[in-house]
Amino acid sequence: MTKHPSNNETPHKNGVDMRGLLSLATLLVSMGALTLSMGGAAKLVIDVFKEGINNSLDGLLIKAVVLGFAFLFGWIFALTSIRAFGNLIYSIIIKVYAWVCLGAVSILYIKILEKLFKQNYDWMHFWAYLIMLLGGLFVLICLHLLIANHDLRPFAIIPLIISVLQLFLIIYRYVFTEDAKGLLVVCDFAIFITMISISALMLMHIGILSPLREWIDGLFISNGEKTE
Repeated sequence: MTKHPSNNETPHKNGVDMRGLLSLATLLVSMGALTLSMGGAAKLVIDVFKEGINNSLDGLLIKAVVLGFAFLFGWIFALTSIRAFGNLIYSIIIKVYAWVCLGAVSILYIKILEKLFKQNYDWMHFWAYLIMLLGGLFVLICLHLLIANHDLRPFAIIPLIISVLQLFLIIYRYVFTEDAKGLLVVCDFAIFITMISISALMLMHIGILSPLREWIDGLFISNGEKTE
C-alpha cells in the first residue's frame, strides 16, 4: 500500500527540503529589500536635515514611492517566510530590525527637538519632521505585525522618556527665555501630543492592532490550523 505524506510532514523533492529552501530564499529576498528601503529612508532623512527640505524637494515624492514599494515588497516576503514557512531565525532578525528602527526614530525625535528649540525652521520643515516621525513609527508597527504575539510595550519606554524631555524644553523655551516665537508653540505641542499619544497607546497595549493582526493570522490558516 502506498503511503501518502501527511500535511504535517515537510515536503521533499529529489532529496531537497523544499520548505527549508523556500524559507531561506524568502528570508534573503526580504532582508535585502527591507535593508535597502530602511537604509534609503535614513539617507533621505539625513539629506533633509543636511541640505534642507527646499534642496531635497526634487524627486522627493518618487524617492518616497520607491522606498515605500521596496519596504512593502520586503514586508510581504518577510510575512511569508515567518508565517508560511515558520522561519524562527527571521523572527529574531525582525526583532533586531525593530529595535534598530526604534533607535533611528529616537535619534530623529531628538534631532527634531533641537530644531524646535532653536526655532530655525519654517512650516514646510515642520510638516517634513512630523511626517518623518510618523513614517518611522509606521515602519516599527509594520515590523511588529510580522511576529505573532510580539509585545510593543517595551518599545514605548524610550519615546515616552524623550517626550518628557520635550515637555521640559517647551517650558524652558517659552517661560525662561526672552526671544521665543510664541506662534511656534503650536508646532511643539503638535509633535509632543503625537508622540506621547502613540507611545501611550503602545504602552497600554489595548489591542488597537488586534483586528489587523487577526486578519494577517487568518491568511495563514490551513485545514483549520495555523501554520507554525
